[in-house]
Amino acid sequence: MIRVMIVDDSPLARKVTSGLLSADPELTVASTAPSAEIALKKIDQSEPDVITMDLEMPGMGGLEAIRRIMQSRPIPIIVLSAHAHGGAEMTLQALELGAVDFIAKPGGRDSGGMAEIAPQLIAAVKQAGRIQLTRRVAPKAEEISARERIVPVGSEATLKYRIVAVGASAGGPAALKEIFLRIPAHFPIGMVVVQHMPPVFTAAFAKRLDSLCQLRIKEAVPNDLVEPGLVLIAPGDRHMKVRIEDRAARVDLSGGEPVSGHRPSVDVLISSVATAFGSRALGVIMTGMGTDGAKGFADLKRRGGYVVAQDEASSIIFGMNQAVIRNGDADEVVALDRIAGRILQLCSEPAVKESRR
Repeated sequence: MIRVMIVDDSPLARKVTSGLLSADPELTVASTAPSAEIALKKIDQSEPDVITMDLEMPGMGGLEAIRRIMQSRPIPIIVLSAHAHGGAEMTLQALELGAVDFIAKPGGRDSGGMAEIAPQLIAAVKQAGRIQLTRRVAPKAEEISARERIVPVGSEATLKYRIVAVGASAGGPAALKEIFLRIPAHFPIGMVVVQHMPPVFTAAFAKRLDSLCQLRIKEAVPNDLVEPGLVLIAPGDRHMKVRIEDRAARVDLSGGEPVSGHRPSVDVLISSVATAFGSRALGVIMTGMGTDGAKGFADLKRRGGYVVAQDEASSIIFGMNQAVIRNGDADEVVALDRIAGRILQLCSEPAVKESRR
């Protein structure tokens, strides 16, 4: 049984969430708390395996509670977030503080519509219950030495790889931040990213990363150019593909059905990159629940692209990357704090000139 603590200042929200989770035979609600202060006092007594946390509460608030829990006794925390710009900003801060995942409330802060997200919430709680957290602290921008930001010498035309494509899900926001903090502004290759997030959250995520990193980072819009030093993040609820037009790479966005359970889908992006760039594409698969990306990275590998996978020890959830590794499609498996370095090293390699007979 996975023991869950529910922290929410709304009595109705606590009641509804408790009912949804208790209905699953693998879950039990160990305790509930109407405030962050009470939650902190109850943790030692109720010994939860997972905590669901509302952020917008009177008093201490969810962000400070997450910070204290992660410093003293790390427990997997799933944020129940308001589906609005302010809620998105707070949610991103919570993920940076150590929350492992978030679920957007369909009706904002009220409990209305919670039944809609019950399957997603239950799956997230079960996944979080298997996580063994450590007190790992991500580096700040000022703590990263200039040596880690060595700029590859060359251009798209002269370097081996012409694009870097990344897929991530649960645990990805904090991990992507750590990678992009280590890559210099004048990186000579464009990057495209699918991070599983709903609308509003991807725009806030891109804006926050752009304010912290040297790279330019933005939420993609239709027909955006894939340019050196620019990271394009797929918008929530839109698939993103890359195409070549007049020797330039551009992105297309579309709706349609979810692929591999997601929209945006890592499979959709990586398969398009494989088609457009083949052996001149570098792919990175990271932490996340499920298997989205397994097909896309198989396509990339088959067309001669190079695949880097985040290792299990540094992953919040060893799922998407595990699927790629198990399929034999990862060229190398590395820890999170080494991924940026490998990207820089690999993207420093010169293009191999074809021999003429």
